[in-house]
Amino acid sequence: MKSKAAVIVGPRKVEIREITIPEPGPGQVLIRQKACAICTLEQRIYTNVVSFGYPGVWGHEVSGVVEAIGPGVVAPLSVGDHVARGGSSACGQCYYCAMGFDVACVREAERLRNQSKMDDNPGSLKGIFGMSEYAVVDSHNLVKVSPAVPFEEACLVEPLACVTQSANKLDVELGQTVVIIGAGTMGLLNALVAKLRGAFVIVSEPDPRRRAKALELGVHAAIDPSQGDAAEQVKKLNDGRGADAVIVAIGNEKANADALKMLGPQGKMMLFASAHPGVPIPLDPNVVHRSGIWITGSTSKNFKDFFQASLLISRGILNVRPLIEKVLPLDRVGEALELASSGGTYRIVVTM
Repeated sequence: MKSKAAVIVGPRKVEIREITIPEPGPGQVLIRQKACAICTLEQRIYTNVVSFGYPGVWGHEVSGVVEAIGPGVVAPLSVGDHVARGGSSACGQCYYCAMGFDVACVREAERLRNQSKMDDNPGSLKGIFGMSEYAVVDSHNLVKVSPAVPFEEACLVEPLACVTQSANKLDVELGQTVVIIGAGTMGLLNALVAKLRGAFVIVSEPDPRRRAKALELGVHAAIDPSQGDAAEQVKKLNDGRGADAVIVAIGNEKANADALKMLGPQGKMMLFASAHPGVPIPLDPNVVHRSGIWITGSTSKNFKDFFQASLLISRGILNVRPLIEKVLPLDRVGEALELASSGGTYRIVVTM
């Protein structure tokens, strides 16, 4: 089968090519992909901040329709189902998958390598093949989405699932105070989920446009960390106490330092965003010892998180539409990648 796809051929260079997609094999499903949101991963590959090699067809925040089902698929899927794709292919059987930590699957790397061989010359194209009209994926890498949800919204199930994992890990209790540092797409998704869990939500963001966006979406307060001590601003909003949890949704040294100072006793610091380049966190071990704070991280999701995210969007519990900045067709993917990489935008979605 032929499929039109966006091939990133070099730094800031993308071409529309026709590639060959194989028939779905055992346990696999052919998807007619309809929408793909551009995440920071695609931005970093496009701008060569991280190197996965060229050429490649990327994109992992995807929605579409089941076109064909290969032999041996046991997932509850039928031709015509609307689905969202995940970016990983956990086996579901190794030690870490059995323990519910799919992201550490010991077979995932091999499965992803196999999933990447979709061109008629195996191995000639790298990628997850989200920005392609068609793709063959493992059936356990899919979750059904209500057909009432527009495809450009359904593709945000994947990033929401990453936030759901973070929320499940933090296990915020009703009435607790959660600070989110950074009000980009992922920061605001974290804020919305924290609010759903009954938290008092504060966003820390220097950009006035993004602070305004956070308040429009219903966060309880938004502070400017460039205007005085951010930790003191949090305490003034929280009866003089530090936060119960701080989610760092932007990867930089100041955000990490602010997060540590914002925490109250027994507070939890979630390193949600990656940092490029990585920076050390200055930490006095006695602070951890005496206050009982804990520091953890979160990346990707497991199937439970993925399924929960699909329910949040399918049932209208969480509205992701305000986080979509622009929708562009595949033929304008170069414009979409440039816009997404320019900074300051919310999700840019490519439709196929």
